[in-house]
Amino acid sequence: MVLAFLVMIFAGGVGDWSKLSNINDPLPQAMKAVVGNNSSWMHMLVWIGLFGLVASFHGIILGYSRQIFALGRAGFLPKSLAKLSRFNTPHRAIIAGGVVGIAAIFSDNIINIQGMSLTAAIVTMACFGALLMYIMSMLSLFKLRRSEPNLNRSFMAPGYPIIPGIALVIAVVCFVAMFYYNGTIGAIFVGFVIVGYVYFLVTKKQRELSEENQQLLNEVDVQQLPEHS
Repeated sequence: MVLAFLVMIFAGGVGDWSKLSNINDPLPQAMKAVVGNNSSWMHMLVWIGLFGLVASFHGIILGYSRQIFALGRAGFLPKSLAKLSRFNTPHRAIIAGGVVGIAAIFSDNIINIQGMSLTAAIVTMACFGALLMYIMSMLSLFKLRRSEPNLNRSFMAPGYPIIPGIALVIAVVCFVAMFYYNGTIGAIFVGFVIVGYVYFLVTKKQRELSEENQQLLNEVDVQQLPEHS
């Protein structure tokens, strides 16, 4: 966290921060302003960043494919996305996510939302999603502490209720601020949430018949069987 704050402060303090905020490579541009375009330090930073992007790209592929596979297996997405190849990899989930990503990249300069490119708008919507997740997590924490005070917990939130309360307030303030400055994208995000909730209600039967749900029901039935001495 300290390193992140130092990078933000020093990189933004090199020159006009408003110019850095509207480009895709602010760190190299900030370093370029200090050491020059032909400096070996500049080239080293670019190459380190390139390797970091490749590693991040591989991590994203692993993450989204397993997420799509798990959602398909649980009935939240079509069951066909939960199929494995002969190498036991979720190939359909990898292809499905890759198609969406490639379509977004090629549509980047075609679709413009609130003065942003498509990928920039998607990143902003992802921030809305992250903040909403933080808010729901904190609310769930308070709800569970009240409704299930004697629940066996493997992890206890430190500083309860002060620290979770502070986190909840900060998340709400950030969400409102983002909605204020990104009204159009925020409205689209709310629309996606509503559509997702309707889809969740419509696919209730699909989730009940899913393989994962059947396994959970079988485990519950086994645990409820009377023990014989």
